[in-house]
Amino acid sequence: MSVCGKYEKCTCVAAGKPFTAQTIVECRLADWADNTVLAVDARAVAGGAEAGSGEVRYGGRLYFTVLAATPEGGVISAERGAEFTHGVPCESAAPAQTADVKVRVEKVEWKKDGRALVLSAILSSEITLFVPAEISYLAGGEGVAVDLKPVRVSKVYACRGEAEIEEEFDTDYVGDVLAHSERVYIERAEAGDGAVEVSGEINLGILAKREGESDTISYERLIPFRAEIACAEAARGLGCTAEAFVRSVNISASCEEDKGRCRILAEFTLGLCARVYRSEEVYMGADAFCPGYESRLEKQAVLSGGPVAAFNASERISGGAALAGKTDFACSLQAVAFGGVRIAAEVHDGEIEAEGVVSANVLMKDADGRPASVEMSLPFSFPVRCDRAKKGMRAELSALACGIAARQKREGELDADCALKLHCTLFEECSGEAVTKLEAGAPAPERTAAVSVYIPCAGDGLWDVAKRLGKPPEEVRRTNAELEFPLTGSERIVIYRKKQIDTGSF
Repeated sequence: MSVCGKYEKCTCVAAGKPFTAQTIVECRLADWADNTVLAVDARAVAGGAEAGSGEVRYGGRLYFTVLAATPEGGVISAERGAEFTHGVPCESAAPAQTADVKVRVEKVEWKKDGRALVLSAILSSEITLFVPAEISYLAGGEGVAVDLKPVRVSKVYACRGEAEIEEEFDTDYVGDVLAHSERVYIERAEAGDGAVEVSGEINLGILAKREGESDTISYERLIPFRAEIACAEAARGLGCTAEAFVRSVNISASCEEDKGRCRILAEFTLGLCARVYRSEEVYMGADAFCPGYESRLEKQAVLSGGPVAAFNASERISGGAALAGKTDFACSLQAVAFGGVRIAAEVHDGEIEAEGVVSANVLMKDADGRPASVEMSLPFSFPVRCDRAKKGMRAELSALACGIAARQKREGELDADCALKLHCTLFEECSGEAVTKLEAGAPAPERTAAVSVYIPCAGDGLWDVAKRLGKPPEEVRRTNAELEFPLTGSERIVIYRKKQIDTGSF
């Protein structure tokens, strides 16, 4: 009997395991040696990314905002930008792959160099490669027995876009806008036909000086937005995720002194990134053998996964803040600036454990009435209820810290509180196996007994019995029609073999 396997092919696009890299970006401010730095904020905007042979290259632009006190006791600010590019060695990278890079500012430092102020930021990058692959799997054939099982095959598509957002609002009358900071929060991402629909909020923080004074004051504005990211592979019902960042911003103010009001116009260009997950079940040979022959198999793991649930939550946090400086009752707290949040998640059965820290700079006047500042950090940890959460799943949390406030109840200590908005996405990953090669070896040894009795194990299915007996499942089913699978272990399977009787001596 000839043995000839039948093979079929399917394609997938899998997201590889993310890996990280770091780089340092520097920028100089000339003739700033006489000023005292109060706070520095940095915002990274990712540019393009490209996978090459053994390397991933990416770039972008970093924006610094500096607040400082002058020798005369005033508060001034400056903004500077710096381009950056970075190459990361990666053995598995290839030109056919697509690279997706998320960049965030890990740490900001500054130092004086002569009359100049040198600003530096450590950038952390999370790099994901989208790898197209073709799987050739055993689907049947002549002289082979194949156990076909459904295997989930995933395709992940990355897409990008931009959105223009504009908002006008009134504030109290101010003399000068010193600085602004922006944090973007996605609260919904849904795949539509040919596009990913996203919505969320921009948390705009404005730091200003009162008219005729050196006192600082801060304002916060939540700006809702909706946008679409074109994606040819998107369709309703598919899983997706999205992120957004501020690519550029323009803040202008027009003041009406007689009314004591100030009109703020904020114009944003948002960079939008989305991933669309498409999956299907393909029946592949999970196991196989050649009846009557020894068999050699090669198998390939098939990994897939994607988002299974997404929801929003909120939590109010408060407590004693850790301080990177000193304060006392002689200090007068004025404003909170450059607030942000870092958050991580761990999934348990029925809940997601959220843990992280909210940080901000508190601006104040010291005992001599001079501008001063202190950086504060408020750690937090709390559970988020989710009925679909199971241990072993992965969760991604994006968070927005709103209304960060600080107050001094005890000398030298600050209590802080804020409201956290959370968007939670649960991912479930699964793996399957496919036979990619089957070869027939030497003929299997023949049993000499005319009758054999096979004692199965509890839970054995038809395929288990057929493989142990070395017979096609159809034959086992036909010759043992009374069996009900899975077996209980109490059955006895009798195998009869035809024997040639030698009658020559009679």
